[in-house]
Amino acid sequence: MVYMIVMKVLSVRLDSELEKKLDFLMEKRKIMDRSAYVRQLITRSLTDDLLDYLCNEVKRRRISAWKAAEVAQVSLRAMLKELGHREIIIYDEITFEEDWDFALRE
Repeated sequence: MVYMIVMKVLSVRLDSELEKKLDFLMEKRKIMDRSAYVRQLITRSLTDDLLDYLCNEVKRRRISAWKAAEVAQVSLRAMLKELGHREIIIYDEITFEEDWDFALRE
């Protein structure tokens, strides 16, 4: 079975400074395919921005770490690691007390 990836066209205007930076990096890294390189940069930037948004939502207790991991399409372990890097604590005193009460009932 063959799957086709459908790509949409996005036109972006670059100012001269941005184009100089792009050309410089492409030359130094010996990158020939400009479109593929820009897609790679966009993917990296969107992933970072998505993780930033999701971590803030977890911090505000609007979503769980599990849901954030699902949206970001990463493992729960990776999401917890990201939250740790950002010093976002999701295991608070209330959660501890709930776990403690549960453990005592067992």
